[in-house]
Amino acid sequence: MKRRDTHEVECRSDIDEFIRRAQRWNPLYARLVNTLARLPEEVYRFTLENVSFHAGQSQMLEVKELTKSCMIILKRTDSESLIAHEIAHAYLGHAKTKSRTKNIEAEAEELRKNWGFKKKEICPSYPRFCLQCHNPHCSESQAGKLC
Repeated sequence: MKRRDTHEVECRSDIDEFIRRAQRWNPLYARLVNTLARLPEEVYRFTLENVSFHAGQSQMLEVKELTKSCMIILKRTDSESLIAHEIAHAYLGHAKTKSRTKNIEAEAEELRKNWGFKKKEICPSYPRFCLQCHNPHCSESQAGKLC
């Protein structure tokens, strides 16, 4: 599958300004844009039209009206795989489903896998996902490497 231009993704996606501008959220911002760039075309279009992304921290926001039908709240440590999993929930219409069953999780996981997103293994020498590991002694570390 052809990867989208990340500049186009950045300009067209509904990502809150906190994630876009806050220095400590830069790694998440890069992972979010990379995730959006890798989605299948139909899912990407759905996401642009229906999903907004926001930072998961304690804050108060005044919301006069919601412009998108789905909102995904992200933590700084969320991986591309987890972001894709949450987009899969939105794409499958799980926000409209009141009960959270194993079937819903399995459906989202299956779709995430079909889109080519793999779960990251936990780094054995550092308690974070290896893409965020900055331990120079970890053979899986991406420290100093570009995405």
